[in-house]
Amino acid sequence: MAVGAGLLTDQQKQGLLAAALQNKGVAGSTPIDLRGLAGQYAQSPGFQPIPQPEQAPGLPAVAPPIAAPAPPPVPTTHDVTVVSTKKLASAKVLGVPPEEFGIERGARDIKTCNYCFHDVVTKTAAQLIAEGYDEAQIGSLIDYTGLTEIETLDRDTVSEHLSGDSAGGGVANAYGRLVKITEHYIRMDYEGTGRPELYQVVTGGDQGEVLRKDGKDCITTFDAMPFAYTTPVPQTHRFFGRSIADLVMATQREKTALKRGILDNLYLRNNPRVEVAEQNAGPNTLDDLLVSRPGGVVRTKQVGGVVWQTVPDVTSSIYPMMQYLDAELETRTGLSKQSQGLDANALQNQSATAAAQVFSASQMRMKLIARITGEGVRDIFALLHATIRKHGQQKQTVRLRNKWVPIDPRTWKERSDMTISVALGTGGKAQQFAQTMAIGNVQKEMAAAGKTNLVGDSELYNTAVELTRIMGHKNPDRFFKNPDAKDAQGNLVNPPPQPQPDPKTQAIRAKAEADKQAAVTAAQLDQQKATHQAQLDEQAAQNDFIHQQVSAQMQKELAHMKATLDARLKILDAHIRAAESAQAAQHRHEAHTATVHHAHERHHMDMTTAAAGLIAAAQAHDHGMAQRDADHKTEKSE
Repeated sequence: MAVGAGLLTDQQKQGLLAAALQNKGVAGSTPIDLRGLAGQYAQSPGFQPIPQPEQAPGLPAVAPPIAAPAPPPVPTTHDVTVVSTKKLASAKVLGVPPEEFGIERGARDIKTCNYCFHDVVTKTAAQLIAEGYDEAQIGSLIDYTGLTEIETLDRDTVSEHLSGDSAGGGVANAYGRLVKITEHYIRMDYEGTGRPELYQVVTGGDQGEVLRKDGKDCITTFDAMPFAYTTPVPQTHRFFGRSIADLVMATQREKTALKRGILDNLYLRNNPRVEVAEQNAGPNTLDDLLVSRPGGVVRTKQVGGVVWQTVPDVTSSIYPMMQYLDAELETRTGLSKQSQGLDANALQNQSATAAAQVFSASQMRMKLIARITGEGVRDIFALLHATIRKHGQQKQTVRLRNKWVPIDPRTWKERSDMTISVALGTGGKAQQFAQTMAIGNVQKEMAAAGKTNLVGDSELYNTAVELTRIMGHKNPDRFFKNPDAKDAQGNLVNPPPQPQPDPKTQAIRAKAEADKQAAVTAAQLDQQKATHQAQLDEQAAQNDFIHQQVSAQMQKELAHMKATLDARLKILDAHIRAAESAQAAQHRHEAHTATVHHAHERHHMDMTTAAAGLIAAAQAHDHGMAQRDADHKTEKSE
């Protein structure tokens, strides 16, 4: 039996681990030498080797058992949020103030001029550096304040350009200060090929130094001048025209002078000058006159020494002139009180046609200015189309005519024959509505005449859409259904109704159906009538039987009620008679009592009268006796 010296039993392993923990401690950080401990434990007296099975002859030696592989580590997972940023470019139109734009003197339009420039004064140093301009060059430019531009200062309402630090920059924030760069557009033979081309040159500040962008000089070729212009009143063979202010400025100055004259006249009438004779002026007279206040005192040497001058009223001659100037302003501008709806007297004693003619005539100049401005708008859209066609790099889905359609500017060709419609010259909304309604009436007459080959659902829908647009509604699908609309499968969403059958055949079928229905209805009515009559007869018999029973019962109840009432009447009559007798006796007793009482009262009155007579007689007797005694005493005294 062979002995394997390298294997330990479980008890031996536990003892080895306990010895290791006892020597080093559980929380010790010193590494444990397990091989040395195993050797020491093998030499100890309690070590017992594990017997190994005998090896069969002719077989290779059995290898020791292989330990199981360690489990793979648990993978570490993380929550990741992916943010995709997609930048979309858009073409924009920017209004350029006239003081920031310049053009060569002999130019007649922008398209054919040889030179023009644009001063960009709305960007900060940080914005220009972010666009790729050289930081050192931008830092060397001086601040832009706009203090030298009269138009800029006149346009300010809260003194934006008077602080010298309009962008919040300055020393504290050097990158937030406004700086001026100039974009020059010039036709020249820069490359020496003998063919002049249009170039854009960007310079900084008033020094005219060519700026660098992304390490290159800002000198690039351009396809066309990126400007469109318009003027209300063009001047023949000139680039610069006249504005409305140029037309009315002289007249406005005249009105200002007249109005100032009116105010001066009113001021003098309210506070006239004073005439004071030198012999009437005291030492305080001039001081009192120089202080003008209500209720003030003027001290003079004598009464009436101050004479107030009378200023004539000149307003009556100025007002007609101001009205004339107002009429002249209306003629020059085309903006009258009638067109603004302010003149209430203009519509008196006028028909609707005459008022409409006056209103249209007053708007002629405004419409002319709008048409001239539309030419500049057309140039703007031509530049927008060229910009989108040149820089469009991806396909987009846009809403066009109330439909979402894919648009790919990369597939656009150079449209030299494209026409841009400014939508001017078709009249006002009232005229457009009347014209479209006239077209609709003609279509209705054609449809009624059966001319479906000339007027169909699409034509009627187009007329309805045009009326909706004139009324100001942008979505005609809210009011009308598009007959040409299709679903995803290509089927019509709003198919036309089915064709109507032949009127004659339909009339015959309707008549036969009506006759059949009438016969069925007549039979049903006869059957219902017989059934109803039988029900009426049966109901009449039942009603007669019930009437007889009710009559007999009522007669019986009436007889019983009559007997009861008779008995009650007799009892009531007896009670009434007894009550009458008792009442008569009571009346007699009351009469006797009243008689006795009256006699007693009469006797009492007689006794009272007799007593009063006796008292009067006694008083008279006493009075007589007193008179006699008085007379007797008188006689004795005599």
